[in-house]
Amino acid sequence: MKRTANKLVIVLLLLVSVAPLFAQKDIIMSQYMHNRYALNTAFAGNRDVLSLYGGFRQKWAGMEGAPQSMLFSAHSPLKKENVALGFELFNQTYGVNKQTGFAFSYTYRLKMAQNKTLAFSLNGGGNFYGADWNKVNSLDATDPNFASSESNFSPTIGFGSAWYSKQFFVGFSVPNFFNYNPYTEGGVSSFALNKANYLVTGGYLFELAKKWHLQPSFMIRYNPEFDTTFDINATVIYNNMLWLGTGFRSTKDIVAMVGYQITPQLRFSYSYDYVSGDINTYNSGSHEIAIQYDFGFKVKTPNPKFF
Repeated sequence: MKRTANKLVIVLLLLVSVAPLFAQKDIIMSQYMHNRYALNTAFAGNRDVLSLYGGFRQKWAGMEGAPQSMLFSAHSPLKKENVALGFELFNQTYGVNKQTGFAFSYTYRLKMAQNKTLAFSLNGGGNFYGADWNKVNSLDATDPNFASSESNFSPTIGFGSAWYSKQFFVGFSVPNFFNYNPYTEGGVSSFALNKANYLVTGGYLFELAKKWHLQPSFMIRYNPEFDTTFDINATVIYNNMLWLGTGFRSTKDIVAMVGYQITPQLRFSYSYDYVSGDINTYNSGSHEIAIQYDFGFKVKTPNPKFF
């Protein structure tokens, strides 16, 4: 009985702490600097080739029902270089809840002086929400509230803007103007600027020596209804092949990252989040792996495009 009660408490804690993030497309990924398109579709085509990205994140490893996220994205400039298109598909689960979403994007790019690019984008798609309540081990097995499942759909519409070059990037985006309220019967979606997430990202590439670079970056997430959060990161890059980085999240998570440019087209990366606070005793941290593949390179030596 005590074990069942503990499971129910954990599920309820997950609902309270993570559910607001599921109200819209808002994936928490530590390696955002490797795939800025996932946060801001204005970066579509920024690599000047067809770029594919796949990532998996296990949050709070070892905790039953802990959140998991999977993301796939593809974006590319068209023959008309001012236009770029993109697509993403993602899935998130926590406890008995599941969210699957998709989105398409259109980006218009303006080539500026000194090889800088100014870009604006619109994205649209939808999210499918589901909850399988009969998987909850409740204290009362006959409770009708835990004897059913539910599913709902919510549209997504977002906007992005970005300015970048080979040395820096900065962007502002609203991934989704629609808010989905999971606490109402049947789920309700509404156009709500006061509930949307507003994201600001930026980074710069410093050349320390012939084969050494330093890439600091940051991300700020503002939501009028919740606390503002931010990430700050610093990555050291050796010979355009080996990436070693660390970061700090305002939720008091400490992040360590490593990446390897296997070929000019293929990059593999891994990150580990050390979770501080009371929840630390219930899990062994968060893990994230990602693979990125860029088409179109013809050179034989690694010379990846940073921004």
